[in-house]
Amino acid sequence: MTSHKKINRTYYFFLYRCETRSISTVCSSYNVLSKNSSVRYICWIWICFILVITLTFSQSVFSKDPNPIYPIQGTFIQLLEDSHGQWNENKWIVFFSYLKKLRISKLYLQWTVADTRSFFFSSTFQSVKTPPLETILRLAEQFEMKVNIGLVHDYEYWNQITKNSNHIKTYLDNLLSRSKLAADQITSIAINYKSFNGWYITEEVDDINWKDDYKKELLFSYLERLGDSLEKLTPGYQIAISGFCNGQIEINEFNKFWNQLLKRTKINLVLFQDGIGTNKLTFSNLPDYLAAFKKAAIDNQRELGVIVEIFRQTDGYPINKKTFRAVPANLYRINRQRQLASKFSPNIIAFSIPDYMMPIAGNAGKFLYNRYLENIKDN
Repeated sequence: MTSHKKINRTYYFFLYRCETRSISTVCSSYNVLSKNSSVRYICWIWICFILVITLTFSQSVFSKDPNPIYPIQGTFIQLLEDSHGQWNENKWIVFFSYLKKLRISKLYLQWTVADTRSFFFSSTFQSVKTPPLETILRLAEQFEMKVNIGLVHDYEYWNQITKNSNHIKTYLDNLLSRSKLAADQITSIAINYKSFNGWYITEEVDDINWKDDYKKELLFSYLERLGDSLEKLTPGYQIAISGFCNGQIEINEFNKFWNQLLKRTKINLVLFQDGIGTNKLTFSNLPDYLAAFKKAAIDNQRELGVIVEIFRQTDGYPINKKTFRAVPANLYRINRQRQLASKFSPNIIAFSIPDYMMPIAGNAGKFLYNRYLENIKDN
């Protein structure tokens, strides 16, 4: 494939030759008619005209940015019982109105069951006061958005997967049963809405906890069985998962891990968390891991998306032993993240707009919301 640089040089050479030939022709006429002042004046006007046209043409040819910065297309939503589980219709309409102004078209519900509490009417899980799943799907359809639905979130997940292999096997088997049960009940609701785009597997995959070959096999088996179940329930719908990296693995091993995972499962959308907000990765090493992640996706013919963390962590591991806490990041840093992510995929997802870039997220969230709106209004 011809490179952009080679094309640019060819165009510039062409423009240069056209310009110099035209000017030399005019100058020859100028020399012949140099005794006539009015002719000299016309010649100079003609030379200036050629230069202006040449410069204008060259700008139009090269003004298109070869590395565009794509806007944020989607966001994660972490459903909480004491807020989303009690919202009325009007609050959800305002919520979706904010998303629409931000040009959001994709929603990822990270979970719809939190431990034992479900965000849909359920005969087996204990439903929250005002289960919002159907409202979300209906309003998403109205606001022309697509929704990927997460399943069961276990607050003990990160602790449980550090145990021995036998414990992890029992734990994942139990989690699989609960997730399949949730999916069965959600399907009867979701398939009635055009906004339903597919599933999001709630369990995030990192680069530390699955190094052991047997534990890795347990993870792959869990995802394989869950993916098979979801595909059988809703053939043709998307199955997504996200992963992140702490920079604790060699690039080749990271690529090999995701390559193996995708070969084993029916997951067809992989999302990579950029780790900038949590300082897991930096702008220096993120491109290498993203490239390895993208290669695994391409080699297995899967879709790729990049999750841009639009927050700045202030408390929690590895900063201190306090509970995780974060604040909205500044727009300059977020735009740098978008610029980097755009080199790998146009599918940029925020984590997360409701928490860090909305008026409902406090004054800092409102400020970032307005700044971002201003930033994208002319694009």
